[in-house]
Amino acid sequence: MRKYIIIPLLVITLGLSFSCTNEFDQIVPNTRNEFEDVFRDISSTSTFLNPAYSGVRNTPWVSLEYHTNNAVSINGVQRQAASGSTAESSPVSGQWGASMNQIFKINEYFKYGFDITYDPLNAERGEALKRRFRGEAFGLRAYYKWLLLKNFAGPSATDGTMLGIPIIDELLTFEEVNNVSRSTYMESYESIKKDLDSAYRYIDVFRYNDGNDDINGEQNVSRISREMIWALRARLDLFSASPAYNQISWDQAAQTAYAAIEAIDGSILELQDYGDFNNSDNIDHLWRRSYSNNGNLERAHYPISMYGRGEANPSQNLIDAFPDINGYPISHPSSIYNAVTPYDNREGRFERFVFYNGQNDFRNVFIEVFDGGKDANGGLRKKSTRTGYYMKKYLSSKVNFDRDQGTEVGNDIKVYPIFTRAGLYLDFAEAAVEAYGVNGQAGSMAFSAKDALEEIRERAGITNDLYLDEADDILTTYKALIKNERRIEFAFEGEYYYDVRRWMLPVDELSQPVMGTHVTKNPDDSFTYENKEVESRVFTDRMYYNPIPRNEVLKSNALIQNAGWE
Repeated sequence: MRKYIIIPLLVITLGLSFSCTNEFDQIVPNTRNEFEDVFRDISSTSTFLNPAYSGVRNTPWVSLEYHTNNAVSINGVQRQAASGSTAESSPVSGQWGASMNQIFKINEYFKYGFDITYDPLNAERGEALKRRFRGEAFGLRAYYKWLLLKNFAGPSATDGTMLGIPIIDELLTFEEVNNVSRSTYMESYESIKKDLDSAYRYIDVFRYNDGNDDINGEQNVSRISREMIWALRARLDLFSASPAYNQISWDQAAQTAYAAIEAIDGSILELQDYGDFNNSDNIDHLWRRSYSNNGNLERAHYPISMYGRGEANPSQNLIDAFPDINGYPISHPSSIYNAVTPYDNREGRFERFVFYNGQNDFRNVFIEVFDGGKDANGGLRKKSTRTGYYMKKYLSSKVNFDRDQGTEVGNDIKVYPIFTRAGLYLDFAEAAVEAYGVNGQAGSMAFSAKDALEEIRERAGITNDLYLDEADDILTTYKALIKNERRIEFAFEGEYYYDVRRWMLPVDELSQPVMGTHVTKNPDDSFTYENKEVESRVFTDRMYYNPIPRNEVLKSNALIQNAGWE
């Protein structure tokens, strides 16, 4: 008898997993009878797809920063970062099984989920629901294929062909799955685009509207929309044009990103303020998971003096990437940066993303990382920041664990976007500067790479952007500037891990140690800052591409490993 892959969905718990709505309630059959019951009952069938959303990340992937020189963990050295990954275990190896399981679940839905009437009392509503769910299924399958491609595409260990993922678009037996080989990168790329095009055909809305309409109402805000489809198209093309893959032209990537901006906003560049990272109505979010209400991020990442664990410690390497208030790199001769007071006159994202010595804008608590300070090693706790900094991005100032400050409040709304307008603008800027130069535009484009970058930096508080104009005619400088903007804008989200690989930055640059600062308080209450090495980093050529988990290769009859990991 043929045994089909009918498995409970692998639910990934990443710290923030409790939705404030019940829109993602799970209906997962465990036996054949339950399975048949699910697809006879309209209410169960209509919610069968919901568990496929549980694999969409609902908290920033902070730990992936520990495998770059952006940050370290308070808990010690990450072995894979310091000595290199293995084929048995890489920082992203869990993405293979998780994404494949989601695809299997979605394929079950395609096979069995559309053979019933979705609303026997209202045919029009029933068809609208079925149409939206079909579009969501295509969109989610495209997303999980993208996660597989993003994490595991690479050159074949046998002949160097750029390989992508196994394309599985139907319900297969275990034996059949074990005989599916990896398709080429471009075949995988086209498969994702095909699913996105199908999703776009069935989903009619760009952004789910206010109100209680069960087709397009606000309760569906975290589901697949046309905004998400466009954003994923742009990110897919950006990666595919990048040096590590080099499968499409930069012009194509720029055209796709521009078309996305045009479709969503009509060629208008405009970003919303950051808010407090807990605004569930932020229009800058093109796609996000359903919001949560807790204090998990604060408990993990608040500094010690705020009764958090301070787990993520930003590096001096990242701190030095933030420009001054006029947009100049701090090493530039025209910069107003002063090493004696290194945190003054820095652009706005620095204040918003990082806790540093002396800062007191957050719950009116002074951060003390100087020798003997309450946030330094040997202060309130033995284990404190290893770099002299704590992560601040995504944390809410409304969460309070200190009873001496008043009533303890341990919760606040958490909203984590997967795709944002700022990210889309950066996708366009990178592709456009490669394809057309700093100010170049193709056809009837209404803006250039420089225009998109200016919008990003203006929101960051660089209103008198002198450096943006000065770097205008220097293409290599501008390309470096865009890379640096991505590093800052996506800080603590894990994207830098992928960016440095697809850019194929030099091995020696990626092997630079993680630096921190040692702070001493002087008798006159001033401070002395001295750089220190915190962790070493080892990067080798094979690490530009992640390995397929070895156990997956061993149990398959067809999977070929990426070069260097065999």
